[in-house]
Amino acid sequence: MAAKKIGGSVRKLTIEGISFDVAADANFTEIFTNYENSMIATSGGAMRKMLKRIPSVEGVVLVTDSDERLVLKAFAEGLDLVKITYTNAAKDSYRCEGTIEIENNETEENRTSTTIQPVGDWTKF
Repeated sequence: MAAKKIGGSVRKLTIEGISFDVAADANFTEIFTNYENSMIATSGGAMRKMLKRIPSVEGVVLVTDSDERLVLKAFAEGLDLVKITYTNAAKDSYRCEGTIEIENNETEENRTSTTIQPVGDWTKF
């Protein structure tokens, strides 16, 4: 019998050793392939087009206070890559080096939406 696949929210996110609270309803969307595939119509049939892209994790919603937002801003605007790890509901942990992009901050619930852009692939550990 195959092991049950567990879905659900990410339980923990750490950036440079600092743990951030992940929103309970956060649904990380992982773009984990290195290429975007599409087809182009030509007079002799369709031609495949492969566009290089950066794998990313979108929809990373964190519950933050004003001090944590300043830390995130410093990471996002810094020139150095940061070490990022996350653990999902199945207790699988992944790490990478990369950058974060702050998409927006919602003051009503202190939610900061970010995107993680790894350099290379996520490593399961």
